[in-house]
Amino acid sequence: MVSQRRHLLRRNYLFAFLILLIGFGGLLGYDLYFKPYVLSQTVVKIKVAQDSFLPKNYELKPSDLYLDSVQTKDIPSGVITDISQVEHKITNVNLTNGSILTAALVDVSDLEPQQDEGIFPIPKEAIYAINGSLRSRDKVDIYLVEGDSADQARNSGYRASVATAGDGKSGTNGSTAGTGALESQLPAPPRKVFLTGVTVNYVRTEDNNDVQDSENGNTNNRFTSTGKVAAPELKLKKSDGERLGQYLEQGKKLWIVRVE
Repeated sequence: MVSQRRHLLRRNYLFAFLILLIGFGGLLGYDLYFKPYVLSQTVVKIKVAQDSFLPKNYELKPSDLYLDSVQTKDIPSGVITDISQVEHKITNVNLTNGSILTAALVDVSDLEPQQDEGIFPIPKEAIYAINGSLRSRDKVDIYLVEGDSADQARNSGYRASVATAGDGKSGTNGSTAGTGALESQLPAPPRKVFLTGVTVNYVRTEDNNDVQDSENGNTNNRFTSTGKVAAPELKLKKSDGERLGQYLEQGKKLWIVRVE
């Protein structure tokens, strides 16, 4: 009887020791592996002296950046995970030590103008044609079109189509005559693009709101939009902006074509 009790006591001690061992092992595994590797993500942070900050429009250097592991629940949207994404990029706001970098805090798309650049608004009256799917951060090519000729061509094309449909006539002769009259009024096609690879900073509606795919941002591959494209704002070198302004003063219109 006594030996049986001793056996049960030893077994209970063994179970208690195993439970204690498993508990400590689970805590160590959670702290040393599960928490830092499964429940965390490596992000890019700002390194700056205490009680100091990096100002807006500051060009980030490799020495200003470091990688750190942060719990997933504390990571903001649009987080930067690779230092190469933000090296030599311009800050959009003041940044303090330990700040987690996101696409909203750093100009990863190079939208902010440099010293020799500016953001040039294009009035809707100066636009001959523009993509309805245009959005911020797109790249466009710009062609110059003669303003008066462009308006006449579009108006003539509309009148010719209405006249052909309304007179009840059909056949090759009538169709060819209408096409020939329209082609004779078209401006000569531009020989080459005037400006290429221009960055679009903003796309505005008539009431000066941003055009996006949806209320939640660019999420549905541009099948719809929150408004009709009225006028873009383009990032240009100041010299290109001056040339463009001179052409607009001469009555030229812009054919804005999205290429990226």
